[in-house]
Amino acid sequence: MPTLAAFEDRDVLTRRVTRETDAAGVNGVRARADRDLNWAVGALVTDAAGRMLFVYEDGVWKLPGGGVEAGETRQEAVRREVREETGVDIAVDELAAVTEVTVTDGNRGATFFFGTYRGTAESMCLDSDPGLDGEAIETVAWRGSVPTDCLDEQLIRRIRN
Repeated sequence: MPTLAAFEDRDVLTRRVTRETDAAGVNGVRARADRDLNWAVGALVTDAAGRMLFVYEDGVWKLPGGGVEAGETRQEAVRREVREETGVDIAVDELAAVTEVTVTDGNRGATFFFGTYRGTAESMCLDSDPGLDGEAIETVAWRGSVPTDCLDEQLIRRIRN
């Protein structure tokens, strides 16, 4: 399992967060960890006009992203996840932040790491049916500012500049 200390001497923002979930959420993180899949990734994707790409899922705006699969680099995973969730192809730029995320259901917890990259849009057309089957993504949008009902709003504001 990686540590945040491995990123602290680089020009990467590091932080720790705890998020409430349910038993299925904790079990999902633990099952991935059992397969040495300890990373998820997302991207702050911008276009030539400076707009940012967001997905709206489970009642909140967030950056596109998801789990790194076996045999994938984090950069390959973020490129794939953004394409799957939004239809947009990106060039992956630098790693901007690493978050140690602990999910808890009140009694149990599990931890994984989330890498947030900067990305540049190589295509602009948004998918009219975003996400894969079974995902709850309602819509995707280019936004000129960070939505107030946004997961990790403060992080996004910090790394946007």
